[in-house]
Amino acid sequence: MEENSVMQYSCPTCGSQNTQRLSTAYMSGVSEFSAVTSGFGWARAPVFGSGWTSGTSQTQLSKIAAPPTKKSYRNGLFLLFLAPFIGPAPFALLERISGVTPVYEHLAVVFGILLEIVAFVWLISTFTFNKTVWPKLCRQWQLHFVCLRCGQIFVSG
Repeated sequence: MEENSVMQYSCPTCGSQNTQRLSTAYMSGVSEFSAVTSGFGWARAPVFGSGWTSGTSQTQLSKIAAPPTKKSYRNGLFLLFLAPFIGPAPFALLERISGVTPVYEHLAVVFGILLEIVAFVWLISTFTFNKTVWPKLCRQWQLHFVCLRCGQIFVSG
């Protein structure tokens, strides 16, 4: 490609040059807000009130153009810390109903260990996704454009 050439950012579907990078469409459609409200009323006596609110407003285009999200560690950590309690619980109920047997004790331990293994696998897969797959998805996202005429998402070039 020559130095002086201009890259065309036209939509492959409708041919419109009214396009925008997904990252720009996302950022321009998200806004933070905060507001203070106050009021006056009557309920057998004068009543005054006020409140404060804040939040984020997002356009539909911004939602469509959102970047790929990282996976959360929350559920894996939740399972990791609660597995010792969750695993044996059903077997504790069985012991309560039918009496203590060594089989229930062994099953409780095995089930608790299996839940711990599942939690570790979950955390490792989340870590692997966030370190290897997610950066590639972000790079791809940064190369995509959206046509503001027909809504087609495409890679220019």
